[in-house]
Amino acid sequence: MASSAFIRAQVEKELPGALTTYARPESVLAPTGISALDQDIGGVPISAVTQVCASSWRSSGKTTFLLSLMAQTTNRGEFCALVDASDCFDPVSAEAAGVDLARVLWVRCGERTAMRPLEQAFKATDILIQNGGFGLIAVDLGNHEERLVKKVPLTTWFRFARVVEKLPTALLFLASAACAQSCAGLTVHLVANHPQWHRQESVSHGRLLGGLEFQAEVARARLRKRVQSVKPRFTARSQWIG
Repeated sequence: MASSAFIRAQVEKELPGALTTYARPESVLAPTGISALDQDIGGVPISAVTQVCASSWRSSGKTTFLLSLMAQTTNRGEFCALVDASDCFDPVSAEAAGVDLARVLWVRCGERTAMRPLEQAFKATDILIQNGGFGLIAVDLGNHEERLVKKVPLTTWFRFARVVEKLPTALLFLASAACAQSCAGLTVHLVANHPQWHRQESVSHGRLLGGLEFQAEVARARLRKRVQSVKPRFTARSQWIG
């Protein structure tokens, strides 16, 4: 009967490295700028896919999350690419949130070509990853139907994960549901609750929305420390008449 050493040698001869174990490198994290999140998870992983899942029909904190992360990235002197699959990015709000627009490449997807916006978004993302040079590539799919995003083949997510792991880039997808599955290094679900209303005396029957409290639940994390069902809360402040 052949020894295990002999069998191993034969397998290695035919498939070099097949039985070699590899230690996953320690995650390097980019802070989001949201203290409640950074305190618990440290930020989003660089060289990995992050998916942020949030409702597409009500406030859920995804824009706050995105703009804060973009501000952190550009203020470090890095470049950021935003693939806007629904053409809904507001540069004025981004600048007010601290984003350096001079360091942002805005890829607007629409109906101007034969490709559908979702196809444009994934094609643009593929090109950006292949070319590199960005500290953050964010892909906003939030306004697209869940069933359409779920039709994206798992092989596409796997390819993105394999390419970006060799780059000093955080690849972020915002969508209504988790679609990257095990290809994601971090999955966060955002929900809004506890709106803070204030009366506006100068306007009849008027109220001001002083802020929304958001809850972020970490569903999956390959981070330096073990994270299980972390639910940090953070608040976005704004004021308009409701």
